[in-house]
Parts: sequence; C-alpha cells; structure tokens
Amino acid sequence: MRALREDFNASAGLRDYVQRAIEALSANAAAAAALESAPAAVRDSLPVVFAASDFVAQSCGRDPQLLPQLLACRDLERRLSPSEFVARAPPSPPDLPASEAQMLAQLRHWRRQEMVRIAWRDLAGWADLQQTLADLTAFADAAIGAAVGVARRALVARYGEPRSADGTAQPLVVVAMGKLGGGELNFSSDVDLVLLFPEHGETDGACVIANEEFFTRLGQSLIRLLETPTSDGFVLRVDLRLRPFGDSGSLVGSFASFEDYLPRHGRDWERYAYVKARPFTAPERYADIQTSAVRPCVYRRYLDYGGFESLREMKALIEREVERRELADHIKLGPGGIREIEFIVQAFQLIRGGRDRRLQTPSLLTALAQLASARLLPPDVVAELQSAYAYLRRLENRLQMLRDAQVHRLPEDSISRERIALAMGAADWDACVRELQEHRERVSRHFRLVVFGATDTDRGAVRIDLGRFWDTQAETAALAESLAAAGFAASDEAARLLLELRSSALVRKLDERGRKRLQTLLPSLLAAVAAVAAGGAQLAVLRRILNIIEAIGQRSAYFALLHENAPARSRLVELCGHGDFLAQQIAAHPLLLDELIDERLLSELPDRASLAAELELRMQQLHDDDPEHQVEALRQFQRAAIFRVAVADLTGRLPLMRVSDRLTDIAELIVERAIEFGWRQITAQFGAPMCGESSERRPVSICAVGYGKLGGIELGYTSDLDLVFLHDSHGEPQETAGARPIDNQLFFVRLAQRIVHLLTMHSAAGRLYEVDVRLRPSGKGGLLLTNIRAFAEYQRQEAWTWEHQALLHARAVAGAPGLRAQFEGIRLDVLCNYVRRESLRTEVRAMRERMRKELSKAGPGQFDIKQDPGGIADIEFVAQYWALKWAKEYPPVAMFSDTIRQLESVASANLVPQATVDVLTGAYRGYRSRAHHLSLAGAAAIVAAAEFPEERAAVTRIWDAVMGV
Repeated sequence: MRALREDFNASAGLRDYVQRAIEALSANAAAAAALESAPAAVRDSLPVVFAASDFVAQSCGRDPQLLPQLLACRDLERRLSPSEFVARAPPSPPDLPASEAQMLAQLRHWRRQEMVRIAWRDLAGWADLQQTLADLTAFADAAIGAAVGVARRALVARYGEPRSADGTAQPLVVVAMGKLGGGELNFSSDVDLVLLFPEHGETDGACVIANEEFFTRLGQSLIRLLETPTSDGFVLRVDLRLRPFGDSGSLVGSFASFEDYLPRHGRDWERYAYVKARPFTAPERYADIQTSAVRPCVYRRYLDYGGFESLREMKALIEREVERRELADHIKLGPGGIREIEFIVQAFQLIRGGRDRRLQTPSLLTALAQLASARLLPPDVVAELQSAYAYLRRLENRLQMLRDAQVHRLPEDSISRERIALAMGAADWDACVRELQEHRERVSRHFRLVVFGATDTDRGAVRIDLGRFWDTQAETAALAESLAAAGFAASDEAARLLLELRSSALVRKLDERGRKRLQTLLPSLLAAVAAVAAGGAQLAVLRRILNIIEAIGQRSAYFALLHENAPARSRLVELCGHGDFLAQQIAAHPLLLDELIDERLLSELPDRASLAAELELRMQQLHDDDPEHQVEALRQFQRAAIFRVAVADLTGRLPLMRVSDRLTDIAELIVERAIEFGWRQITAQFGAPMCGESSERRPVSICAVGYGKLGGIELGYTSDLDLVFLHDSHGEPQETAGARPIDNQLFFVRLAQRIVHLLTMHSAAGRLYEVDVRLRPSGKGGLLLTNIRAFAEYQRQEAWTWEHQALLHARAVAGAPGLRAQFEGIRLDVLCNYVRRESLRTEVRAMRERMRKELSKAGPGQFDIKQDPGGIADIEFVAQYWALKWAKEYPPVAMFSDTIRQLESVASANLVPQATVDVLTGAYRGYRSRAHHLSLAGAAAIVAAAEFPEERAAVTRIWDAVMGV
C-alpha cells in the first residue's frame, strides 16, 4: 500500500496511526488485492474512515474477507432498502435448538459487516444523516425479526403453536420504542422494546404450556440471541424497562393487561415514551390496542397544556442526574443536548397531537417539520432546531463509530479529539467545540422559551400578591389592597368577585391538581386584566374572565394552557374587552380557548381558502365514517371558524359585508361536506343512482341551492339555512347500481333526509344549523330532492311572484358543478322570461304590506329595523321589484343574488338614478350593521323610534314613489 497522500490533513501522530492500520490491512493479500482494484472513491476515503473509526479499521483487519465482500457486492456505493436487510439476515439453522451457537455467530458476523458498511458510507460522506439513521434502524428491525423467527421456531418445535381459546395462532408483537421506534436509531444504541401477545390460551404441542409462559421464554431467547457477548461481540443491547411496571413487570404482557395498565397506571413519562411506539412484528394486531389504548392515552382530544408541567418535572430529574454524575458535556442529556430537542418536539406532539394527526408520528424529524407547517413554532426556530439536531446526532454517531461504544461524552485525549474533529469536518478540535457550543446554546434558549418561557418568574412579569387568598380566613380588605396596588380602580368590588370565586362550587369540586393550576394562573391573569383594561372596564373584563374560569373548571388543563401561554392569556383579556359575545362563546364552548394560541387570530383575516384548508385538516383527523363523529368535527370547525370571524368583526378589522361573506363561506363548506357524507352513507347501502336508457346509463348528479340569506351571501351569526336540493335523473330505468338496488326517487328521499339530519342533528359538539326546506316547489308537499326539469317547469308555469322574488336570492352553493351551472341558467331564464310583470307591482306591494302587519315586533316608540316601514324589508322589496321588472330587457340586473349588487345593477343600467340607489344602499348598510351588533349582544333588531329618522324617511319616500302608494 502506498504511503498516505500529502493532502490527508492530520497531525503526525494521527498520520502514523492511520498508516499502520492500512499496512495491517494490506498485509492480507485478499484485502490488499480487493482494495487495489476498488473504485478510486473507496481508496481515497480509506484514510478518513480509518482515522475516524477504530471499529472499522479493526473489523477489516480482523476479518480479511469483510472488505473484499463489501467491495465485490458494491455495498459501499449504494443504500439498501429495508427489505434487503431482511433478505441478508442469516437464515435459521436447520437443527435448532442445537445450532443456537451457530446462529449467535452468524448474527454477530452479519452485524459487523452491516455496521462497517453503514459507518464507512457515513464517514466518507456518501450517506446523509437520515440515510444513516434509517439504515441503522432497518438493520436492527431485521436482526430482531431474524432472532424472533429462530427463537419461535425452536419453541414451537418443543411446545407447539400458542393459540387463543378459538384456536387462532398468536404472534409475538414487538413494539419498538425510543429512537428505534422513531426510525432514527444511532450507531451503538440500546434498542428499547415492549413485548406483547394478543390473547391468553395455551400451546397445541405434546408438551402444553400457557401462552404467557411461551412468550416469556420467547422473549428470553430473543434477548439471549441479541445480547449474549461472544468472541464476535454482540448484536444489539436490548432494554425492556419501558414495559408496564418496568423491571418488576412481566417480561411479556397480554393485550388485556396492557389495555388495563395504560389508563390506570400509566405515568406522564410513559405518554412521552409511547409517542415513539412502532410495531414491527404483527403490526395488524397492534392496531387494535393502538386505537383502544395507546392513542387515547398519548394523544388527548383536547389541548393538554398540562404536559409542560410533567415535562419540567422530568427535565428537573434529568438535570439532577446530570449534576450528580457530572454530565455537563453529555451531548444527549446535558444542557442544549439531544434530549432537550426531543422534549420540545414531544411536548407539542402530546399537547396538540390529539387535534392534529400530522403530529402523531414516531419520527422526530417528521414531527419537527410539521411544527413549522402548522405554525406551532416559527420557521427560523424550527430551522435552528433541525440544524442542531442533525449536528448533535452526527456527532453522537461519530463518537460511537470511533470504537463501537455507547458513549455521549466528548473525548479527553488529544488524538481522539483530533479524530472526532476530522470526522465532523472541522478545522480542529477548538472549531468543533465552538460549533457544538453554538448549537447547544440555541437549543437551550429555545427549550427555555418553549418549556419555561411562559412562567412569570422567568419572564419577570408583574405578579399580584394574593396573600392568604386561598385561606378561608383571608380578609377582603387585604385582598383589595393588593389589587389596588396592582392597578385595579374598583379594587373592593374586584376583591368581592374573587372571594365569590373562591367559595364557588367550582373551586370546591377541583381536585388537588386543578386547584394548584388555578392558584398558579390567577395572579398572572389578574395582572393582565390590570395592565390592559382601565377604569370601569376592568370589572366588566374581570367578570367575563371569571365566568370563563367557572365554565372551564372541570377541564383544568385549560388553566395550564392559559398559564403556560402568555400570548393566549393576553388575547383572552383583550377579547373580553370587546363585549359579552366572544366571552360568552368561550364560556359556552371552552374548546375555543385553543384558538387563542394561534398568533394569527388578531393579525390575519380569515378567507375562504384558509377556512377550506382548516376544514380539510379536521376531516383528515376522522378515524371512521360514524355520522356523529363527522358532525362533531364539522361543528368544531364551524364554531372555531365563526369565532375567528367574530374576533375580526368585533376588533374592527372586518367590515360587515365581509363578515357575511365569511359566514356564508363557512356554511357552504359545511353543506358541501354534509352532501359528501350523506352521499357516501346512502350509496354504501344501495349503490349510486343511475339513469338513462338501458344501454347508456349514466351517474346521477345532485346539488344544493341556497335561498334567502345563504343565497344572498348575507348570513349572520345565528342565521338559518334555506335549502333546496336538485337532481338530474331522467329516463328509464332509474335505480341504484348496488347489491340492493332501489328506485332513484326513494334514494333521493333518503339522501335528502340524511343531509338534513346531518346538518340539524345534535352531536356532542352541538347542532350545525336550523334548516328550512319549505321553499322547494310545492312547499311542504313537494319532494325534498327535486328533479331539475320539474323545478324549471314549476318556476316557469306555476310559481307565484313571491317565489320569483325568492329565486332572485337563490344561488347554487354545493354539489356537482355541471348541475349547479344548469340551475344558474334556469334561474336567469325564469327571471327574465317568466315573471308576471303586468301584476308585479301590485303583488309585491301586497306581500310587503302583509309582512308589515304580521311580522313587526316593535312596540310603541320603537322601530323594527327589518320589518317596519322604511326598514330593511322595504329596501329588499324595492330591489327585487326593480330586478324582476327589468330583467327581460336588461338580464344583468337579475344576475346577482344579493341586495346591494341588485341595486347597483339597476343604477349601472341607468334604470334608476345613482343618487336614489346610493340612498338605499347607504341605509341598507347602516341598518344591517346596527342589527348585526344587536344580534351579537343577543338582542332583537329593534331600536328606539328616534334612531335612523333620516334613513327611514328617505326609504319610505322611495318606496311610496316606486310602489305608487
């Protein structure tokens, strides 16, 4: 072998070491010949690889055939798939158990070959970190699988197959935990395993034993095959301490005992551990307990901010251990180490994973990327954590590849330091340490901000001293004095409200954890009220907040949320300053507190695209087609979306017309999903409806048409939905194409009933909408889902004038695009060509006069904004009259379904003076704005008669002139 090249940048001592290692390898003729004929890249990488790893150098020297085999198979030049690792695992010896020693040797020889290959590719720079971690994981999976197969075969030969009571063969379910579970195993890591079996029973062999004993022996054999040290070393170190009850628990547990253990005995650290759980034998059997036990335990349905408390406790234990064992330079457990990154990511997974299934992944790198896309952490923070994690894991592997030892501390001798610096691509050891320290400082900073940053002591926030508030002997005067010092103007009344809270049923019912959380939260919450609100507003804000606290008391995790998340706490106080509506919404639906976490709540306006994306994400969280779960998910979306719109509305960032636009968007998105769910459920029973001639049958389409406020894009916060459903089924036969075909008309009846039921049913999250379907042709006596040809014929030949007025405000809102377009064409055709214009004014006027008499709710000295003369209804009827009157001559006036654009259209066509339209649109916007805010306050749209005098008079004059009064 030639001498080392001059460009191998190393100290004289390291150059001598590497030269000797290469010479020792070259002393073997086969290895030398293989190396000489190897690709130039392999020869050039040899000094770097040997300098960075005694393990590789010594393995190649100890086994002269190892390097020739790797080169002959070109294994150093390519990445292996997981299936290739399985295929390369040693086969079971034919005469088990006598040949267990042979299997021990084969597994260890295979392990050395694969680990040399993985280390070489990593150190030579031919594999990035994720490839290296994936290869290490795939090898471990294959090795464990091979060992399980050998051990099971030996036991079955002696005892028979383990079977359940019904005779079903039982598998061993091996659940990978930790970095193995996450698919991110490091070079010389333990493998954390939990061993389970599905059902009790016994084996079917000549020598019968219970399943539990069979699988316990199987687990023992597995450990022996992997861990037993021989002259060839070991395969994997196995750690089973994460099993139920740890070292004192059974080596292998049944599904039944496991399902009982997690909810009853599972501790917080086990929730963190099971984030990483990944079954790699019999995964189809594990799926059952994952759904019934693991997922509900790990991923709570609500935002579990209490996870930060347990995380801090675990971190404190680790820090005490680090201090006791002097592990400050430990790159895994020390400050700014790998564990802190894991804690950050897993904390978000536990807190939000129940609501966002994208976070339900055992892979840290995958979850970390999702934190940025879900905007749970700023992109720059995620980028720094990703960079630090990659550096720390590369360094961890380099430390362990040096001598195949499970180490996490930096070396102390100069030659080892130089070798690690070379492996890390650093100029020297000092440069390597500087880069490491920079990453660790960033990680520590982010860890403190995420895990400890919300606490008042770390933030230096002003705290209100509640003194002996929780002591039943606490005096009102002392509490009032403390509140006054903090900035409360009406401190005596504020003290009284707090003492009422202390003696309330809520506080009496709180468990110890809930009481502690409330005690921790109140000082910072009161300080926020004192800082934001002023004067008399403080008491109003305080009352609203205390009402919310009482409403959420049975879910004390929300106390933790508000304590841990200072921005959410500030947003709550700010929103409570905007009146009762938002506070009442939160008190009635505490899940809305989750919305306060999103920094976009007060900075970005909701739009249809963001609402659709949010709904799609929630739909992805559904695990089944259960109608109640579907409606619950829709309701939660609706509630959160309307809350965001209301926040933008009440903070003055979203004008009235845009509020209606967004509320209409929400309704349309929900109706679309309800149609989708209803269609799927009914077609699952009877098949899809088909129609046409026998030889050319086609699928049937349906759509939903919105009338009234939905059709006019004028929905309010509590508006009903006026809906008509249409289909395009024609010809013969008309029946479904399922195993149980039914006539299409019966299908449509059931489908329409299902859609309306989904929209109106009471779920755990409440009802979506009140739905009115009486505007369909023939009203209550008509079909719920109408043929579009019959609909067109009815509108052309039989519809009353008031139905044409209603059609003006109709709009296809969901369903098949082609059918929706067909409806829009029919609508315009009817409005242009089939209105009875000779009697139009008389009928419109008569209908309006009847409404004034029957619908006005105003008393003496009051004005009903909607129904009284000069109000909203007068403006709408004038707009409808003009549009219907001139639609035949000027079709564009009937194109729009909302009142404002109908009015603007007649002005644009020079049919009505622009000044007249300006008066009507100005009054309309003013009326709607006033009625809208009355609705937010829970009041009817009735004001004193002294309000809007000019608008009422102007609208009345126009009405009288137009209608010939």
